[in-house]
Amino acid sequence: MSSARDLFSLPAGPADLCFDKNEFMKKTFSVDEFLHENRNAGSLEIIRDDLGLYLKVLRSAMIELINQDYADFVDLSANLIGLDQQICGIGTPLEKLKDEILAVKGALEGTMREISDCLEQKKALRGYKKSLQSLGKVQGALIKLESLLKPVEGKEQEVNPTLLERAALESIQLQFNIKFCREFLNDEQQQQSEQMKASLLDQLKTYFLRTLAQNDLDGLERCLRIYCTLDECRTAEEVFKVEIVSPYMSRVVSESSLQNSPQGLTGIYNQILDFMSLHMKILLTLTKKNGKVKGYNFIVNSFWTEVERRMETNMSSIFAPGNPEAFYQKYKCTLEFLERIELIIEDPVDVAGFKAHPQYKSFQIRWNLPVYFQIRFQEIGSNLEKSCNRKLEAAKFNSQQISASQFNLVQFSIALTCISNCWQEGIYLPQLFHRFIKLTLQLLSRTTSWVDTAITFNFPAPADPQSPSLKLKLLATLFSDINNLSKKIPQIVSLILEKSPSFLALDAPQLDEVFFDNRSMLTTKLNRLQTLIVQELVQASIPHIKQVSDIPRLYRKTNRDVPSKCCQYMELLVQPSRSFRDRYCGMVGDERLKEFLANVYTSLTLNYCQAVDEVLTSVQKTEESLRRLKNLRDRNTNPSTATTTLTPSGNSPADRAAMSDDDKIRLQLQVDVIHYVQEIESIGLARGEIEKLDELVQLVEEATKIRIGATGSIAKM
Repeated sequence: MSSARDLFSLPAGPADLCFDKNEFMKKTFSVDEFLHENRNAGSLEIIRDDLGLYLKVLRSAMIELINQDYADFVDLSANLIGLDQQICGIGTPLEKLKDEILAVKGALEGTMREISDCLEQKKALRGYKKSLQSLGKVQGALIKLESLLKPVEGKEQEVNPTLLERAALESIQLQFNIKFCREFLNDEQQQQSEQMKASLLDQLKTYFLRTLAQNDLDGLERCLRIYCTLDECRTAEEVFKVEIVSPYMSRVVSESSLQNSPQGLTGIYNQILDFMSLHMKILLTLTKKNGKVKGYNFIVNSFWTEVERRMETNMSSIFAPGNPEAFYQKYKCTLEFLERIELIIEDPVDVAGFKAHPQYKSFQIRWNLPVYFQIRFQEIGSNLEKSCNRKLEAAKFNSQQISASQFNLVQFSIALTCISNCWQEGIYLPQLFHRFIKLTLQLLSRTTSWVDTAITFNFPAPADPQSPSLKLKLLATLFSDINNLSKKIPQIVSLILEKSPSFLALDAPQLDEVFFDNRSMLTTKLNRLQTLIVQELVQASIPHIKQVSDIPRLYRKTNRDVPSKCCQYMELLVQPSRSFRDRYCGMVGDERLKEFLANVYTSLTLNYCQAVDEVLTSVQKTEESLRRLKNLRDRNTNPSTATTTLTPSGNSPADRAAMSDDDKIRLQLQVDVIHYVQEIESIGLARGEIEKLDELVQLVEEATKIRIGATGSIAKM
């Protein structure tokens, strides 16, 4: 923008223009924007007039500019005269030069094509020459090979390793030269080449088997090197498999051998491993990692492939999972067999190659572990399912002795047994670790869910009202067993951690996290059982609170003695909680028992406080009604003393000597509350832990003007 202004500076216009002349130099100049920005400078007529004035200024400036540069304009037009003729004069020689250049280019391209054709011909001739030379070498190699192999052909005892080495080198040269003259070979030469190679391999095979039979270490090393020179290592492995391994395994690996073996499958595996020590020791010495000959793997390519093939075809019965005990023993025996082979291989790289072999993977797949696990799942899971479907028998459950140190219900005992069975020897396989840990979680979950079914079981009402509630006994038993099961989880985690495969690298915190949901479920069931036990105890106690309303009838106009002990209903009120504490304290535990009884007494206290308040209110109203009635009666019988204020009953010395019925009622309520408080404090609960208990104590204290001490003693206020 600034550079454009410098090159094209606008002439100065009148000073009173209503717009800025520099706006016309903006690249983003817009008429609408110009009018919008200058709408407040004046009316459209004023803008039009100013634009007209400035237009005249611009025209004058343009004319002045042309006048200043007029000579340049004239010179420019004069210089362009005759330029067309000059251009035409130059064009003709340029066209001629172009034609000449094209002619030279065509000549060069033709020459280059001729040279290229000559080079191709020369290259072909060199190729033909090399092929002819190679063909000559092939013919010479065939003649030499025939001379080296013919004297010993068909005579095993005359196989000469030195001649074989020379023949191997000639064979390599032969194959090398054949690559350069293959198109020139006739059928006879090709057939002769194949025959020579076959003859060489046949004699080498004879020599290989002879050195093996004689345990000739040096000769075998020499033979293996010849095979390696010929790049026929796989051929040597195939010869060993067909000629040595296969006949031996055909006798050992069969159903009849399995049936007749005293040690069963273990005996078969021992015979197979004996083959390695009897027939492969010298081979392994030469071909192992630290051996003298490289490039061979007789264990995998010769031994294992034949063994695995025959086991799949001739001993397929070992893979049947129908009998889980037999399947487990055979599979464990097989794993030990494979581990012993891996120990013989030694080198980790070779062991990894052994495990990656297709036939190794096929062999592992033949062992139908999922079916084995499904059978074990049915065995273990059905035991727990049968026990969970079994109904509780009231008579048997009533006679059962409750123990806090072990499971009381058979379902929990069976569940723990089933979990232990998952990980015991003879059932658990490390390859099924993930399935067995899932089964363990399912067993815990099924046992926990069975608790909901057990809670809903309705026992018949006991014939003797004083006999303990079977429902309460069931809830306490369930609480104890779930608590014991929850305490067993760390032991289960330790057992699983001990049995987990080493390659998983599990630790205790990881397994604890796996059992988090089961722990939460057990805690939820414990809390629910606690609530049900509290409800059961409250329901057994709360009907006796209604007898509080009967206390006024015991003392009003009965001339009973001043109360000194609690009413019978109070013993009945606290009896369920006391019995529960005596019977199940060891099962539930002191801390949990306090929680139970704190909830029970909190619920009872709320109702008890309400009942006591209603009785005291009723007593006070009755007392006031009797006082008004007495005052009215006295006023009618003795008008002269009508204006005299009467003292309330019990305020005169005589009345104070004999306690009124209402005072006896209040005192009886206080005695009952004292007994109630003593019962709560005897179990280790403080008054502040029970809601409304302090309010209840204060209520009877205010009614009797007698304070209850911390130990339940009575003191005059």
